[in-house]
Amino acid sequence: MKTCKYVHYELDPTPDAPPMMMGAAAAPPKPLKPQRAEYCSEVELGEAQWINCDIRNFRMDVIGQFGVIMADPPWDIHMELPYGTMSDDEMRNLNVPALQTDGLIFLWVTGRAMELGRECLELWGYKRVEEIIWVKTNQLQRIIRTGRTGHWLNHSKEHCLVGIKGNPEVNRNIDTDVIVAEVRETSRKPDEMYPMLERISPRTRKLELFARMHNTHAGWLSLGNQLSGSRLVEEGLRARFKAAYPDVEVQPASPPRASVMEVDSTAAQMRSPFAAVDPKSASAQFSEPAVSGAMEVDIVS
Repeated sequence: MKTCKYVHYELDPTPDAPPMMMGAAAAPPKPLKPQRAEYCSEVELGEAQWINCDIRNFRMDVIGQFGVIMADPPWDIHMELPYGTMSDDEMRNLNVPALQTDGLIFLWVTGRAMELGRECLELWGYKRVEEIIWVKTNQLQRIIRTGRTGHWLNHSKEHCLVGIKGNPEVNRNIDTDVIVAEVRETSRKPDEMYPMLERISPRTRKLELFARMHNTHAGWLSLGNQLSGSRLVEEGLRARFKAAYPDVEVQPASPPRASVMEVDSTAAQMRSPFAAVDPKSASAQFSEPAVSGAMEVDIVS
C-alpha cells in the first residue's frame, strides 16, 4: 500500500448522522482559530493602498504586521546611477523588524548588494531560505546582452533573496525560482512576482518598500517617496496613520465600501501602469526626495 502508485480507498465506518441524533452526547465545539495579525481584511484585498514617505524615518509601527514584504532598495553599488542611493548603514538601520513576526521577505539585490542584502536579512531577524532569479529579455524575447550595470560582465539577470521569520503559514513548492520576463522601465520588476507571492501566501497583508505608482496593486500597501500622495482605505490603518501624521492629507476623503463588481474593476485599474493619478494628492508628500526605490538600468537590445 505504501509503495503503490495508485490511490486506494477504505470504507469509513463513521455514521453520517450527528451524535445528537444517535442518542449520544454532543461533543463540545472546537474553538475557532483566531485570525492572525498579518491576514488581510476584505477591504484591503480589494483596494490598492500607498503612502508617500521617507522610509528611513517613517514610523513602521503604525502600519501593522504583514505576511509578505517585497523590497527593491536603492543600494549603493558603487556605480554611476540616475537616482539617489542609500548608504549601507541606512539600509542596516531600517526598522524592518517591526513589520513582521511570522512572514516572508523578498529582497531584490544586485552587484555588491548581494552580500549586503544577506547581512541585512540576518540583522533584521530573517533566515535566508531561497533565491529567485529574474532572467531579463528584450522585446524579441532574447536575453539582454548590453546594459550599464556590472563591473566585469554585463548583467542579464537579477537576484531576489527570500528570507523567512517566525512560523508563517505558506504554500511550498508551487512555483519555481526562475522568472523569464521582459525589461521595461528603469528598475521595474516583473509583474509575475505579485501573483506568485499571492499563491505562496494567500490572503495575507502584503507590503512593498521603495515602491512607485506602477507597483500599486490591490491587496498591497506600498511605501516610497515617489508615490502620489497617500491613499488608505482600511479604517484602522487610516486612524493609526492620522494619529501619527495629523497634517498629512489622506485620500479618499471617506473610505469606500465597494460592491464585489466595484472591487473587481478597481483592482484591475490599480494593476494598470496607465491608471490615472490625482495631481492634487501630490501636495500630501512629506518625504525627502533624495532616495528613490530603484535598482538597475538596462538598455533594451
